[in-house]
Amino acid sequence: MQIPAELQQALHDASHALSQTSSSWLIGGSCGLLLQDVHLDKPPRDIDIYADSASVSELHHALAGRAVDQPVLSVTDQYRSVLSHYKLSRYTLELVGGFEVQAEGSHYKVEINRRLVSAGVHAKLNSIRIPLMPLSHELLFNVLRNREDRYTAIAAAMRADLQAHLPLLEDLLTDNAFQSEHIQIISQLLHTESIVRFAVSGRDSGHAGRERQ
Repeated sequence: MQIPAELQQALHDASHALSQTSSSWLIGGSCGLLLQDVHLDKPPRDIDIYADSASVSELHHALAGRAVDQPVLSVTDQYRSVLSHYKLSRYTLELVGGFEVQAEGSHYKVEINRRLVSAGVHAKLNSIRIPLMPLSHELLFNVLRNREDRYTAIAAAMRADLQAHLPLLEDLLTDNAFQSEHIQIISQLLHTESIVRFAVSGRDSGHAGRERQ
């Protein structure tokens, strides 16, 4: 799928503004998938940018001229994050800080600086180098939110070079708590049994993953 010219410009503008900061940030969601050649049924309608909670203030300041609202803590049964929104042309940019998701006893905390930035996933868009959320993250997130259309396409892209993705995936599974049901889905999607050892028992969705050695 080609990236629409207007979306390219919006990504360029966002990346240019945020690159002036000292904070780490990564583009995820449908834009991040498209930039990693994952099949999408529809072109992206918005831009999702992820950061750690401590980075939100600086990143918001960099985008303040385009702000629709102020960063605010958002907590639902499934998600927890600090959210704010910005307008770039006809696209809405959502800044997501300190994102956590839980579902059916599994718990996943997104850690940009500690884990995901070091994966070094980037895309080149014209003259701009754009940092992206790794596909290992996208797979876990979409399995937890039961987006079969997304996680099937993501897994297909990962299987093309699975050994490149497994180290980070295993780190994320070690850090977090994933129930056996979710681990089985991931294992089947990737056609590998090597990750079944990461399943946690019971329904404790705390940070059990951090306690495994």
